[in-house]
Amino acid sequence: MHIVVVNRITLSVPVEEVVADIERELPAIFAGLEGFVGQTLVKTGPQELVVVGRWASPEAAAAGAAVIGPGAFNTWVAPRATGQDRLVGEVVSDMGWGS
Repeated sequence: MHIVVVNRITLSVPVEEVVADIERELPAIFAGLEGFVGQTLVKTGPQELVVVGRWASPEAAAAGAAVIGPGAFNTWVAPRATGQDRLVGEVVSDMGWGS
């Protein structure tokens, strides 16, 4: 079972600015998080980013959020975010994503 965390983030700057920071800073953080499976960033508008994170368990997702939220998110994303919607759920069917 995997858990997916989806964050739809509205930004005050172009998506590319935030993605550059995420790609530079987060790989090292993710490497230290047990149960991290992967992350996909989707540009859904010039200033809207959807982040899809995948975790091995609900506990891993919660532990990851406890590190990423107050650290990386608050440092590199929140200052440039004007809104956020967050959803968390269990993957119940998965086709073609290598699961």
